[in-house]
Amino acid sequence: MSKLFGPLLALLILAVLAPATATTAAGRSGVPWDQVGDGWVLATVIRGRVEQGAELSVRARSLELISPDGVRHPLHRTTRQAPKNNVDPGNFTLIGWDPSARTALLKRYVSLARKQAIHLDLETGATRTLALPKAEMATGLRPDGSGVLTQTLGGRILSIAWDGTRTTLGRAGQGGAITTPDGTSAVVAEGRALLVLPLDGASPHRVATPGQCRPLRWYSDTALLASCYSRKGSRLVTVGLDGAVTAMARMRRSNRPGFRGPSWEDTDVRQVGGTSYYEGNGPCGGSFITRENAKGQVRTVRVPGSRGGVSLVDGLEDRLLIAHTETCDNGLPRAVLSTFDPRSLDEDVLVRLAKNEHWGHVLAWDEPRPWGY
Repeated sequence: MSKLFGPLLALLILAVLAPATATTAAGRSGVPWDQVGDGWVLATVIRGRVEQGAELSVRARSLELISPDGVRHPLHRTTRQAPKNNVDPGNFTLIGWDPSARTALLKRYVSLARKQAIHLDLETGATRTLALPKAEMATGLRPDGSGVLTQTLGGRILSIAWDGTRTTLGRAGQGGAITTPDGTSAVVAEGRALLVLPLDGASPHRVATPGQCRPLRWYSDTALLASCYSRKGSRLVTVGLDGAVTAMARMRRSNRPGFRGPSWEDTDVRQVGGTSYYEGNGPCGGSFITRENAKGQVRTVRVPGSRGGVSLVDGLEDRLLIAHTETCDNGLPRAVLSTFDPRSLDEDVLVRLAKNEHWGHVLAWDEPRPWGY
């Protein structure tokens, strides 16, 4: 978990302290919704200048859909204004979306202590807001569209209707939470188990896990891809709702003294040409592509000309869809979305952001993530 702390903290500070912005709707009519699906990307783009050598001064933010051939479709945009209550009124972070309903969920700070959820209709641009509890830790869309699901620092799982009515569904630990693909339950990491919490009020049940597991995404309709920690290190596995556990990679023994890597933790896997490629991560943050050789040794797959991090976004037949992102030690790199052949090392650029544009999120449209991802 420590490898994510630096980048997440930096994004939080940007959201709270950056100068304020005003919201506009743009470009929605240009989205060919009947074509949106596999191979499309949902992204947030931050526009701003790096000042004083490191700090990014945010001037605008946007939520965009990107087609498989690299066409950018703006869905929601904010621009800088004067601060209010010591925060940027237009700050937002993408925390969830529903491909079927074509809606997204954003979170914004209205003061240093208060937050709102913003429900965004991606087709019309219509929004509605909802005050979140002060102890809110993570929030996602309720699958039936009636409101949001919130996890608090105290461990409560709340259902909050759009009129503000709150219902406690249960209690769990403070691990990651994600809604099941069929929309019937929330799955919450709790110690060495996953708590499956039905949204209709039925009794929850626990699924044992090989350590403390952090949900990453659904690998299938009934199995979660998760990064699990134990005294031996971290390991990428799938955990079925029936309790079946399948190792997706060998153990990354990051707990061993003198750890030399390269991967501290795996946070994704994609198969291309019969080979598994992993999104590996270093101890301080920043991702890269790795694979395992026949002996189980981890080898980094270099992307020629890359600077900073490289994230796996999707697997597209015989190529990987990747994004060039920042790391904790290399600063802001060229912001690029591309397809990459990990065998020939050939890269085809789909999107190259402008000089002062930077990725916030770059995510496969048809793979909703845990709340507050």
